[in-house]
Amino acid sequence: MSQCTLAVFQHHPAEGVGRIAVWAQHHNIKLDCFYAPEDFPESLANYHGLIVLGGPMNVADNPLWMQAEAELITQALILQRPILAICLGAQLLAAQLGGQVIEMPAPELGWQDITFNDGSVLTVPQWHEQAITLPQHIAVLASSEQCPVQMYRHQHAIGLQFHPEWDAKQIEQLAEFFADECPITTGPHTQQHQTQLGQFLFELLDAQFV
Repeated sequence: MSQCTLAVFQHHPAEGVGRIAVWAQHHNIKLDCFYAPEDFPESLANYHGLIVLGGPMNVADNPLWMQAEAELITQALILQRPILAICLGAQLLAAQLGGQVIEMPAPELGWQDITFNDGSVLTVPQWHEQAITLPQHIAVLASSEQCPVQMYRHQHAIGLQFHPEWDAKQIEQLAEFFADECPITTGPHTQQHQTQLGQFLFELLDAQFV
């Protein structure tokens, strides 16, 4: 394995890698994208790490393709490959770590503040109706008023309930596909949020995969 290659599991055509692609190009890292439910690798043994993106599916439904994906996430954990799991991905990862995915009283939508353990705050795009609960031994690193688990870490795996990969172009794709259902806005009022979001994600990706 010469060039660093990361497997990416994508669940919806409008929910791509976003600004992760910019980071990967800068570091000469290859992103090998697989589209659920039809397309999964047989093994992750030849990959340096795994990124699991979001999607509108519900973990509780647990169709056969999701079970196959969960097995690959477990394989990545056993192989000690670094993992970054986002939204649906974070929920799938949590389930493999002994956590649960529960319905929220109300969905968390739009640009919302999350608070890290050091007290710092980041404004992030949110679009989810389920929340994560975790075993006590797994470290929760950030939370929000609506959702107590926004970021968590277990060994080489990090889960994010929010979407730092959603740059302005990605949000435009979401708005084009979902129309009025899309709760995320873009424009001059979000430029500072996007700058801070990009900085957060690039530092996180560097720490995980470089």
